[in-house]
Amino acid sequence: MLARFALAAAIMVGTGAQAESTSDKLIAVGDGTISGAKLKPYSNAWMFSFVKDGKKRDQGIWSDVLRFREVDGKHLLERVQGMTYSNGLSSVTINRFDPATLAPAYSEQRTPDGKVVKRSFAGSHVELHFTKAPGEAEVVTQSDLPSAVYDFNGGMYGTLIAAQPLRIGYSGEIPAVGEFDNTFVTVPFQVVRREAIHAGFKGKVEAWVVDVGGDNPMRFWISDDAPYILRLSLPMSGGGEGVFDIIS
Repeated sequence: MLARFALAAAIMVGTGAQAESTSDKLIAVGDGTISGAKLKPYSNAWMFSFVKDGKKRDQGIWSDVLRFREVDGKHLLERVQGMTYSNGLSSVTINRFDPATLAPAYSEQRTPDGKVVKRSFAGSHVELHFTKAPGEAEVVTQSDLPSAVYDFNGGMYGTLIAAQPLRIGYSGEIPAVGEFDNTFVTVPFQVVRREAIHAGFKGKVEAWVVDVGGDNPMRFWISDDAPYILRLSLPMSGGGEGVFDIIS
């Protein structure tokens, strides 16, 4: 769930941006489809594993904390995620957003290979500060998009899915921006089933299974109660699968 897991020295995987499209299922920021009404503060961790040819290898621990914060006079929800890989590399993502609509206010990503991505949002206006590698100059880009967007590719992933009225067959598209640029994209998803899984300290839990489509597919197992993301699986570059399982 951080911005991008692709790394030459670590497990390679990426959320990426979904292909641009239009749909009558396109969600609009603030239309009530994505709502923070049920979101409650939490803290949890997942074990990140690489699975290939029937073998599972642990790669590190991913942490996730959701809290209310006052920032510059605004009452916001803040989500902070961090990853520590078994080889010593690390990454962090910070998302600040409106507690009612989940409209983004600010995000910051620091990837294992040294990229720094900072964004501020004001409706359809997005300001990006991007440092491609350590020692390189920061590039600032300001964009006015066709509509207001969510920060799906900037770290909000499963939270934006969990904040919807999930049911079997439910689907839609989330307006977003690219991971490392301000390209307007949409992220398609669909609830495929509901199933009971073992979810770490929560024991056996009924979860919504939600597929995210596009060029870089993901599958989430979402709980109705906090913490909401119980499991995430996604294909890895070079074959195999990355799996995040909640442990605490």
